[in-house]
Amino acid sequence: MSKEVRLAFAHPSERAEAMAGADPLDRISLRDHIVEVEIGAFQAERGVTQRICFNVVVEVQPLTGPIDDDVDRILSYDRVTEAIAAELAVERLALLETLAERVAERILLEPQAARVFVRIEKLDRGPGALGVEIVRARSDRSEERRVGKECRSRWS
Repeated sequence: MSKEVRLAFAHPSERAEAMAGADPLDRISLRDHIVEVEIGAFQAERGVTQRICFNVVVEVQPLTGPIDDDVDRILSYDRVTEAIAAELAVERLALLETLAERVAERILLEPQAARVFVRIEKLDRGPGALGVEIVRARSDRSEERRVGKECRSRWS
């Protein structure tokens, strides 16, 4: 199996490590975070909840100065789970792709976040896990989309 194929099916943390450049960033991760939610494009998915699993790796800018064991100096795991919960609370979605994009955008609002790997899998839809994985960076066009979305929400 080629390295590219193996990495395609690897955990996001392994992919983040493999994609690290000359100056690797620090990483925080959330693994196997399972929530029940109504999501899906098919009629059979309407009106029922299903388990979806989130795996998220966030590459963060290293801190300058000591951490001083102070949670307010870091991008905490709570901010990642809060981003997931906030996006799930906005509206019922049909696509995991939409949810992954929105979670990534919300995480990239955090000042320390530089790049995020989001994998979401439906656990109850088939014989295995069905899902999507995206990678977004602060330098991506997500900033332009976010500004556009904020402008639209202010005027609607």
